[in-house]
Amino acid sequence: MLIQILLPVQASSTINIQSAKVAVDDRNSRTQRAATRQALTQLLIKFTGQGDISSYQALKTISEDANRYLRAYRYTEENGQLYFVAEFDRQQLETVLKRERLPIWGDRRPDALLWLATENDKGERRITGDGQVNEFAITARREAEVRGVPLTFPLMDLDDAARINAFDVWGLFPRQLNLASARYNVDFVLGARIYRNRTRDFVLPGTESAAIASEVESETPTVPQSDYVEPQLEHPLQQAETVQEALLALPEGQITPVALDDGPLFTQEEFSTLAARAKKGRYSLDFFYVPFNGASSQVVHGTLIGDEPNELITQLINRYADHLGQTYAILPGDANSEQRIELSVGNLHDLRGYVAVQQYLQALSVTESVTLVRQQGTVSTFSLHLLGSEKDLRAVLSLDNRLQPLRDAFGQPLEGMHYFWSQ
Repeated sequence: MLIQILLPVQASSTINIQSAKVAVDDRNSRTQRAATRQALTQLLIKFTGQGDISSYQALKTISEDANRYLRAYRYTEENGQLYFVAEFDRQQLETVLKRERLPIWGDRRPDALLWLATENDKGERRITGDGQVNEFAITARREAEVRGVPLTFPLMDLDDAARINAFDVWGLFPRQLNLASARYNVDFVLGARIYRNRTRDFVLPGTESAAIASEVESETPTVPQSDYVEPQLEHPLQQAETVQEALLALPEGQITPVALDDGPLFTQEEFSTLAARAKKGRYSLDFFYVPFNGASSQVVHGTLIGDEPNELITQLINRYADHLGQTYAILPGDANSEQRIELSVGNLHDLRGYVAVQQYLQALSVTESVTLVRQQGTVSTFSLHLLGSEKDLRAVLSLDNRLQPLRDAFGQPLEGMHYFWSQ
């Protein structure tokens, strides 16, 4: 017996991939032309999911002919800054991208929650909450908007305070952060900590001895603070001079099989590189991101080093956005590689439901065309001409709860493409 089990599905968001906003100094025609090209370049980065589009000659050509795709523009002022807001022809851009076989990322994007811990000069560690208007939060939100990736911060209300503390975030414990993120119904969980690369006497918790490293002096701005603060122990640190070469060889971002209940991602040994890090930049940002309740093989973590903490935040958001683009953007194939598959959808009781499903499928970035081939009772079977693969289609469908996989009595998805329309 088959059972239609409607399991909770993560709530992705629809973003605007038709318009872009750039800061300008004035409204003259020369500035407008330059701003139009800049806005289209920004939009193409969002549209394709590729942070660096300089290697795509076709995208350069599109940007140089930006007025051809411009449909409307306006000026707006925010906090004393003038902005040029341009709206482009999405359909025309999609046609060109498909013809040139360039990546296309639809407007349905995974939601993410960022747990960010910072440390000030007094060693106090704080979690950035959603209501904070500090420098780091502003940078993260702005860059996420530019890249087209939905991002929010935890509320840090009483419920969060009961589930999480600054130690959990600072330690980058994936399991604890995953559990605390459940209430937010997100697709991805990000954890990050920012600290200044100063070295001094550090006492490793649980030991009686202190590990000593040479003092590195630097004048740095104070880390933005929030109202939520919990003092913690100092960084663990071993003898730094024995691991400098290991640091230089350490990749700054990698996919590592780490079980979500294995504890912190950054070990005592990795902290021993702190003195060597200080020679590369004044600040470090340790991070990880993982699909909510994802497999251990999906955990990505690394360290970014630089002199400006806001630049590290920007790099983090761009790395995360690039990761999503590589996962969800569709790379259209040639005519010989395109696929046709059949997908059945149940719970369609009237013409309105059928039309809604066909329009929904047609709007997906992975579909070229959708045709009804069979109708049996409340089940409609569609033939889909795909630009990408069946795997691409499944990935796109997983971002929405309107089509849910039909499951057996044990809760497992049936073989094939069988879905249940939930709206």
